[in-house]
Amino acid sequence: MSCNNSTNIFLISLVSGMTSDIRSSSVEQRPWMTFAYAFSVTLLVASALLSNALSLDTFRQAQIRSTTVGKYLIAYSCCSIFGVIMLESRLFRMLDSFSYETSVLLCSVISGLASISTRLCLWLNSIIALQRSLQSFQGSPLLNRICARMNALTQIFLVTIGISLMHVHEFIYRVSVADPQSEEDFICQILYTPSVLSMNTIFSFIHLFVPFGFTVLANCIILASLSRRKAALHPTTYWTP
Repeated sequence: MSCNNSTNIFLISLVSGMTSDIRSSSVEQRPWMTFAYAFSVTLLVASALLSNALSLDTFRQAQIRSTTVGKYLIAYSCCSIFGVIMLESRLFRMLDSFSYETSVLLCSVISGLASISTRLCLWLNSIIALQRSLQSFQGSPLLNRICARMNALTQIFLVTIGISLMHVHEFIYRVSVADPQSEEDFICQILYTPSVLSMNTIFSFIHLFVPFGFTVLANCIILASLSRRKAALHPTTYWTP
């Protein structure tokens, strides 16, 4: 099974690229390529599951969980575990044949959930960095409200809902059609209209550049905080030629 054959960078996925590579190879090489791709991805997924499971066990401690960043770290670990499970589930698309219902599940549901969890992890990671940097400016009432522990769950909920709504079109426009090369197989295609494709491109830029902007802003805030502290410790500096 393969997914969309589009060359649009915002539509091509990892599994789609691997599957297309396998299908374009010779019949003798397909089993070895399938094993190589599946083994490498499974190894990465196992490492990610172990790492996030250990992180989740650490972050669920009462002392860490009582902070705003601690709640974000727990949410990030859970989102990462869910995301890597969805990634591993998409490998079933490499099988030669399965039912139409399984194809719809892998194409429309699991692929969409994998996209949501991946983007959500990017947003949570950038928000964690921003939250940590804002803690150095606790004097502002507005910043205190943003960084309040009681608002963390609300913020996580709103971010999750917002990102999920920005992926609704993926669940709608992903369709399973008969494979022209195999009567018992199905392919997953993304049939975006021009307007939906433009909207998807805009959303992709938002998911890419807004978290990146948050991370850059967090770094600037940290540098400004360090400069302010150094200036407070050394208010007068004499320079000699």
